[in-house]
Amino acid sequence: MNDNTTPPLDLDALIERARIEATGLRSSDAAIARVVRLLAEGDGFLPVALLLQQGVPRDVLASLVAEPTDKRARAKARLGVVGSDPWVWLTATGWQSAGRASGRERAPDAMTANHAMAPRGLADWLDLRQQTLARTGVRASVVSGAAVRRFSEEVSSRAWAALKSDADGEGAIGLLTGGWIPDALCLTRWPATPEGRALYRRCWGQDGSDEDLAESIAAVEVEDTRKSADPLRSKTTAAAVAVSSLRVAQAVVWVVRTREVADRLRDLGVDDVARQPSQYLVDARTVGLTGEDIGAIVRPWWPTAVPPDAGS
Repeated sequence: MNDNTTPPLDLDALIERARIEATGLRSSDAAIARVVRLLAEGDGFLPVALLLQQGVPRDVLASLVAEPTDKRARAKARLGVVGSDPWVWLTATGWQSAGRASGRERAPDAMTANHAMAPRGLADWLDLRQQTLARTGVRASVVSGAAVRRFSEEVSSRAWAALKSDADGEGAIGLLTGGWIPDALCLTRWPATPEGRALYRRCWGQDGSDEDLAESIAAVEVEDTRKSADPLRSKTTAAAVAVSSLRVAQAVVWVVRTREVADRLRDLGVDDVARQPSQYLVDARTVGLTGEDIGAIVRPWWPTAVPPDAGS
């Protein structure tokens, strides 16, 4: 990818544009509320270029970030420049209007902005392989934002239900009672044919149920230099429980930007089929993101073996 801040329009963006245009007055409170919702579905900030690509009218965006003329009112969002690109982020008032009273204003910096765009970069990378996948009958997509929060709610519900019937002496299930918000989800549908089942077996190393063929989920965690000092053991433990006990996903994919973090994950069993059979290690550069060489990978995640479409 040459430009992470100006992705091409996709169907979701066109639908969002239609919704915004259907609000009537382009500068209405309803249109502004939709922009606030778009921001709240991510980390609370998005580049102006992406908001415009998703159909947000310029006058609505300008109205949102302008200082209120009423001194009693508080701005819901602010505008700033990160690197060379303009970004918009929610204030505490904006988070409250989005229904998340605990949200705090957090302006992006270069690192957090780069991390926030990782799901979009991964989606663009996968889009370049859609025709190749389609020839096998496989359909795959990357989702983030609101879809990930709904996933987190399901994780929380299943964890609380499991605590009622399963022993949790080490507290592993309890780690997930508050939910789990990965950076993105990769959703895949496989053809329910003998060929499709064989392909699933080759990709995942095991047979898939009818439900797995209908929808398999890989939770994606993007790890970068910001995480170099963060504990990772509890995250890998929670990921293992989410797959093996709660069965909310088929796999967890660690997309890693630095050798240091990759080696720490290896020490915790990631990329070792015997220790962490459901957790995969991916070099960020392999999936269109920036990063450094993280060394050899023992068991590649299957989409990384899919070549891009001819002419892409």
